[in-house]
Amino acid sequence: MRFAVGLTAAGVVPAVLGGLIVWAATSGTRLERAVAYGFWFTSAFVLLLMVIAGRRFVWQRTSMPVPEGWTFLAAAGALTAIGIVIDVAAS
Repeated sequence: MRFAVGLTAAGVVPAVLGGLIVWAATSGTRLERAVAYGFWFTSAFVLLLMVIAGRRFVWQRTSMPVPEGWTFLAAAGALTAIGIVIDVAAS
């Protein structure tokens, strides 16, 4: 559970920064919606990390313990939920 919380917390910073970049690059997107997009893209990236971490190539060549898949799913779900809350609250 600790890894899922840490992964979610680590995903908040790139989500907000990515949202600010999207907001600055596009003139028609509201800031709240852009930050929500950042959370959703970060969630997709966390799911991609789950696939990469699950590869035999990775876990055979590392001495670190590879986290279980549910921790990635929990972090991706939390990031998606945060994005939904931000988007709904701004509407």
